[in-house]
Amino acid sequence: MSRRFDELQAWWAAERTRHFLWLPVCFAAGIAAYYSLPSEPASWLLPLISVVLIALTVSLRKRALVLMVGLLVVSLGASWASVRTGMHQPVMLQEALTPREIIGVVRDVERTQAGVRLTLNNVTVDGYPAEKTPTQVRLSVKFKKGTAIEPPPIGAAVRIRAGLMPAMGPALPGGFDFARYFYFRDIGAVGFGLPPWEILGEKQPHSLREKFWSWRAAMTNRIVSSMGETGGIAAGLITGDGRAISEADFTALRASNLYHIIAISGEHMVVIAGVIFISLRMLLLLLPARIGQRPSGKSWAAAATLLLVTVYLFVTGLPMSAVRAYVMIFLVLLAIILRRHVDTMRSLAIAAWLMLVYDPASLLDPGFQLSFAATLAIIALVESRMLAKPPAIERGRVRRLLHLILTMLLVSVVAEMATTPLVISMFNNVSPYGVFANSLATPLVSLILMPLVALFFILLPFGLEQFALTLLGYGIRALMGLAEWVASFPHAQIFAPSLPGYGLALFVIGLLWLCLWRSTIRRYGIIAMVAGVATLSFVKLPDVLIGAGLKQVAFRSADGFVLGRGRADSMIPEMWANGVGLKELPEADEPAWRCDKLGCVAESRGKKVAFAFDGAAIAEDCTHAQVVVTALSPVACEKATVLDGRHLPNGSVTALWLDGRLKVESSADWQGARPWSVAVPEELED
Repeated sequence: MSRRFDELQAWWAAERTRHFLWLPVCFAAGIAAYYSLPSEPASWLLPLISVVLIALTVSLRKRALVLMVGLLVVSLGASWASVRTGMHQPVMLQEALTPREIIGVVRDVERTQAGVRLTLNNVTVDGYPAEKTPTQVRLSVKFKKGTAIEPPPIGAAVRIRAGLMPAMGPALPGGFDFARYFYFRDIGAVGFGLPPWEILGEKQPHSLREKFWSWRAAMTNRIVSSMGETGGIAAGLITGDGRAISEADFTALRASNLYHIIAISGEHMVVIAGVIFISLRMLLLLLPARIGQRPSGKSWAAAATLLLVTVYLFVTGLPMSAVRAYVMIFLVLLAIILRRHVDTMRSLAIAAWLMLVYDPASLLDPGFQLSFAATLAIIALVESRMLAKPPAIERGRVRRLLHLILTMLLVSVVAEMATTPLVISMFNNVSPYGVFANSLATPLVSLILMPLVALFFILLPFGLEQFALTLLGYGIRALMGLAEWVASFPHAQIFAPSLPGYGLALFVIGLLWLCLWRSTIRRYGIIAMVAGVATLSFVKLPDVLIGAGLKQVAFRSADGFVLGRGRADSMIPEMWANGVGLKELPEADEPAWRCDKLGCVAESRGKKVAFAFDGAAIAEDCTHAQVVVTALSPVACEKATVLDGRHLPNGSVTALWLDGRLKVESSADWQGARPWSVAVPEELED
């Protein structure tokens, strides 16, 4: 036993330079634990736990110090997430509102394929109480085909007729919670606007923020308008606003696993910073030797690069992946300025900690998770020296070329392995040819597209940016040609259910264990990763899915999942389809789905589930069906189990499991009683 303890101490001492890397992991674990709570804890509870742990850590000192410090950092993460939640508290709309007049001030404008997306604040809604009105809403405004309407300027007050609805919760167990997403962006409702809008007195942006975002929106609009079909992708690369990408292009990029190229990521930021830094160094070298080649010349180039990269970060709209890359680039450039060495893995840990302190909710953002997972895996690969060139490589151009190709393939494989389970859990799809597509696309992006984006910003002050846009258009067409080619392969896109929460946690722990340690013990992380992915086999999908107000119904028939009510191409049925492993839900037909003017009956798992839309159908449904679902309230049945308005939470998706004893869950259950939750009818609060 003593020998084992000595070995453990020796291992711990050998890994002392890696201990710091686990502190942001513990902090993130506390944040994740807070968001997974079924109900909001008292505001004093989590800070009190942190205070108690601080006292215990100080009193115990060296005894169990490592364990106590870890627990303390976990509790600090949970406490800080709780505090930050309390600092938001936007008014969240709790009921759908039919189209009516809305007045608000334009805070943000995003160009979309079919129109614009407006974020309005200081909102008033005609005929609705001010105390229940969200301060900020987001509206999607679609234009008629062929219609071009100039978006309203940021800072202008507008009047528009619009319908509003609460942000929806998860559409499936463990699914993405849109209500939580909007809560932490202080947006209390979403909806659709009916053009045209009326500008109530032209107002020019006066604050620095309004001027900058107006300039950014105008530049996005100019790029989209001047470049035609490639404008949406160009805007995504330059300003980070890719909403104008066509549906066909989006589908091809997603199926080929190349859509991440449009999202501003570490690769984009590194190429931009590299082009700027190298260009500035070359310019400095043109100066007299005593000026251009002195050590401070490199520091001045780094300082100027940092300033320009900071501007680019704000131009892109501060997406999570770009912020992560920026923090790491900032640390590297700061080290150059101060002439110090940078530990890349430590820089990644600092970047994670800073982002989580600034916004704990960013941990739940797909951009944050995918960006850090891919970067962590690639840095660990570099540290393992698997990418180092053998001496024989230097003795031939062909060997060097083959080594470069193999290196690119290995990097792509590692990044895919680190992110695929996360992608499955978030988006329910995986692209088998993603490694192949990314291996071909990476040189195009790194050597052509991103340098042209840098050229765009260099030429912008001189009014010559159209030259860069023209060349960028050719590069984008080549990228889309590759995406469409890969997307045409058989089984280019496979859909799968999300990993259960414990399975995803197991995979992430294994990935961290594999990447953060340096000794051979790291290999045990692979076991945890494989076990986490294997939990997919334990996922038990619902047999019936019911949308809010029974507007959509999907169920498991003898031939698989089918759609009884709703449009297959609308948002919720599409999410259901992907979540059960399908691209699209086929329409249900007889005998599995039978309807008349009073209601419908579905057959699933050998049981009949009746959907009554009229009270006259309930008596008959109660005698023939095992489960009766209706929005009417209240309803009583002697033989059948009834789910009526009291059991279908307002605005929620409801899931039924029919195998064995009936199990009922809703998105309100998956959300829990949190500040961002969809309201539960008063009858159920007892």
